[in-house]
Amino acid sequence: MTTLLLLFIDLCRLRRGPQDVPASRFLMMLTAGGYFVIGLAVSLLEQPPGLAILSAAVDTLMLAALAWLSLWIIGKTARFTQTYTALAGIGILFGLMGWPLVAFLQGLPQGQGSSLSLLLLGLVIWNIVVIGHILRHALGLMMWAASGLALFYVYLSIRVMSALYIAGT
Repeated sequence: MTTLLLLFIDLCRLRRGPQDVPASRFLMMLTAGGYFVIGLAVSLLEQPPGLAILSAAVDTLMLAALAWLSLWIIGKTARFTQTYTALAGIGILFGLMGWPLVAFLQGLPQGQGSSLSLLLLGLVIWNIVVIGHILRHALGLMMWAASGLALFYVYLSIRVMSALYIAGT
């Protein structure tokens, strides 16, 4: 377990790529489940339980769709298991890092800012870079193109989650 944690930390540090992740369906399902649980925990900070479950499920499926569709377009779907495992694994780490920040910021009075907002923004930017790094290796793209794809994915994900939140309230 420690070896896997170090692998995902190295992915976040841009020192390893998705090709270094074991091609294990069990590990893929385990990380997808962990990604869902972390997403659910973060969603429960601001959404009712039913909507939080839906948001976490949609987010988990969107991450799988990002990996599958991008690999399908270039004809390399055999890399899906490792790519999705890498994306979900780093998503768990970023979720664990962001969860306390989001919880603290949710507890602030309406309109009151905090310098922790900048830390959360930095975490989001770092997440985009790491997603780009994984996509660069998986898709054989230049870093700027992979980061652009990662940025588009994060933007789309935020829009979908916002739409779900608005529809649920």
